[in-house]
Amino acid sequence: MKKKELSLKPFKTENLIFRELTTEDKLDIYCLYSDPKVIRLDHSEPFKNMIEAEELIRVFQQSNNSYSSISWGIELRESNKIIGTCGFKNWDRLSHHAEIGGNILSKYWGKGYGTETLKFMMEYGFTKMHLNKICAHTNVKNSSVLKIMPRYGFQQEGMLREHQLLEGVFHDVLILSLLRKDYNLLLG
Repeated sequence: MKKKELSLKPFKTENLIFRELTTEDKLDIYCLYSDPKVIRLDHSEPFKNMIEAEELIRVFQQSNNSYSSISWGIELRESNKIIGTCGFKNWDRLSHHAEIGGNILSKYWGKGYGTETLKFMMEYGFTKMHLNKICAHTNVKNSSVLKIMPRYGFQQEGMLREHQLLEGVFHDVLILSLLRKDYNLLLG
């Protein structure tokens, strides 16, 4: 399947719109990636200026023209503001698997937007990308991800020991995955 065969038009769910980012989103992206709670378990430092936000938007736009990744901004329908980002990376088209990830601004945590995003990504991955397997890598301290993923069929496959260096300390990273056959069972 060629990249251009996938539609990157906006996708709407009950509360969210998943769409490509534009430079007009730079303030929202700056707020997201300068939020210390968001980047606490990430590999990055908080953004210090708008130039970094503009560069990340360019990276996301370029990824949407690549062969191995797709990225979206997560827009809150009621405010038309970007409250997060999500996407697929390391898309192996021969073996039909990809890794998901995302971030949501901390002031929107606990409102169900993470669950809504996960459901969108599972549906998109299995129906549009024709994946057989969706993977996720997460720090063992990421309790919110470790709480939500098993509810939707994700199983722990393994652990990468001392895989992530954060604030001078090495942390373990868990590998979670969901197979298409298990997703289909969840749908009934």
